[in-house]
Amino acid sequence: MHGKGEGFLNPIAKDNVPLNTYHIDFVGPLPSTNKRYQHIFTVVDAFTKFTWFYPVKSPSAQEAIDKLKLQQTIFGNPSRIITDRCSAFTANEFETYCSDEGIQHLKITTGIPRGNGQIERMHMIVIPVLSKLSHDDPTK
Repeated sequence: MHGKGEGFLNPIAKDNVPLNTYHIDFVGPLPSTNKRYQHIFTVVDAFTKFTWFYPVKSPSAQEAIDKLKLQQTIFGNPSRIITDRCSAFTANEFETYCSDEGIQHLKITTGIPRGNGQIERMHMIVIPVLSKLSHDDPTK
């Protein structure tokens, strides 16, 4: 037998409530802006598909927490957050934030981007748009 053995799939139940589940991720590095932002922190509401894009300087746990706190002041906390397993989302700091705020943190399997497909589809749309804008006016 070659490779990994068979395993069980653990599908994530879908919500029928707005702002209950967020899919989050970073995209970048992108061409740097005047304020040295090189990444975008993306938040997608699983139910409505409404999307927020936040420019950030680095894909860190602290940047993610800061933006989630901003979301919290307007919309409250989600019940759960779905992420990939990048270092920002596996950091103790991020895990502690989720635990302290009562947010269930679900991590998708490494190497399978379709597991967080909602966010990946947003990135497929936004990356070409941002690339086009930066080529048209590299000062932005």
